[in-house]
Amino acid sequence: MSKTKKKNSNYKAYSNVSEAVAEKPEMSADTKKNIIIWSVTALIVLGVFLAAIISSIPRTYYVEMDFGEYGKIVLELNEEDAPVTVKNFVKLVKRGFYDDLTIFRAQKNFVIQGGRNDSVNLPTIKGEFEENGVVNNISHLRGVISMARTNEPDSASSQFFITLHDSAKASLDGKYAAFGHVIEGMDVVDAIAADLMKCQSDSMGFVSDADAIKIISAKVIKYNAK
Repeated sequence: MSKTKKKNSNYKAYSNVSEAVAEKPEMSADTKKNIIIWSVTALIVLGVFLAAIISSIPRTYYVEMDFGEYGKIVLELNEEDAPVTVKNFVKLVKRGFYDDLTIFRAQKNFVIQGGRNDSVNLPTIKGEFEENGVVNNISHLRGVISMARTNEPDSASSQFFITLHDSAKASLDGKYAAFGHVIEGMDVVDAIAADLMKCQSDSMGFVSDADAIKIISAKVIKYNAK
């Protein structure tokens, strides 16, 4: 008899739990909607936060410039050394800005210069060099790419130059924003310089538009985050 009562008692206990669960009120539609909204908002905020962290990590970009029959060069650009300059240059490359522009200047044992487009009014950028209050650890040795500018320190926009000889650092270090190196194709740079120097129109090494050498295209071929 006692065993039967015990079984009935257990059954009643389980029955009460089932009833309690069944009687639990359902979540309202407004509550569900608010949970979804808050969840989506939290994911968006997290995404923005992660994007900000990722964008703050210095990147190394690799840019390929094609000079047609002369060949191609590859530039290594490091944001850690000149973040403003690299971001500006890469942005212009991605826009196709340098496509069909020219290299229009060459001075022996000094530089070749290009990237001028007088029909476009570009914003200027901060000059990242010592005389302008910015630490820049890249020295203007042979094969360095740097920004050309006027006498104003923050006047650079698109024009760049590539150094041809280590001796260039004596007059350029601390005064111009170096931002990368030629890692492939210095023979191409030398060939362009040699041909331009055959037809210079003044002592600064500038040539006529007809003699300038065309940049067929420029593109970012890869990048790495540090």
